[in-house]
Amino acid sequence: MIMDVKLPEVERYKSATAAKDAFLHILPKLTGYAVSFYAVGAFWMKHLRIFSFLKDYSLQLITINLLFLFSVSLFPFALSFFFNSAQVMQYTWGVFTYVSIYQLTNFTQTMLIGYLIKNKEELCYRTGEIEHILHWKVKKLDYFAAPVVALLIACTIYFDLDARTSYYIVFAPIIVYNVVTQKLKKYYYPHHKEERVTFLSLFGRIKSAQPAVHKNSVAPAHHTKQKATK
Repeated sequence: MIMDVKLPEVERYKSATAAKDAFLHILPKLTGYAVSFYAVGAFWMKHLRIFSFLKDYSLQLITINLLFLFSVSLFPFALSFFFNSAQVMQYTWGVFTYVSIYQLTNFTQTMLIGYLIKNKEELCYRTGEIEHILHWKVKKLDYFAAPVVALLIACTIYFDLDARTSYYIVFAPIIVYNVVTQKLKKYYYPHHKEERVTFLSLFGRIKSAQPAVHKNSVAPAHHTKQKATK
């Protein structure tokens, strides 16, 4: 992606002002690269968590994983296409190409999680934890969200709507969906924020994953024995 974010040849700049203007010209591309790097990094961290459960593989798993990697590999094209014009936001095809590739990547990763959960007994370790840790109750909603976004984009293109209306039709449902899924995560997985990687968490100690202790769980045998002796 960074190969598309470069200044023209230095010899062309006759003054510091010209060099500054050239830098300001590519600043939107540099910003887009940073956003794309963050998005790909988030998918990569999720991918590591998914594959931490893996103990075996199958042809279907490899195929779905290749589809996921293919969609990730489209991000440089999305970034280049997105900034093909200086007036980025006036041309919806660039923005919607980027959104479509992001949604495709998210959809294929959901397929990957769904396949692992469906075949967890054969392919995974810690089968009792995988659905909870990967937030499957909320994540599986992406099966419906991605096609809906694709349909909305197709409608804006088919009816040749103006940029402002098109963005409202596409991004308003996306924002609402993200808010709803965050609420659902908070409801089903109260501690999901503690699992997220933040700047401050980089300086914290690594915590090993401990199984949840339920009120009705049976106490270990040696504690019961000590208590009886007392």
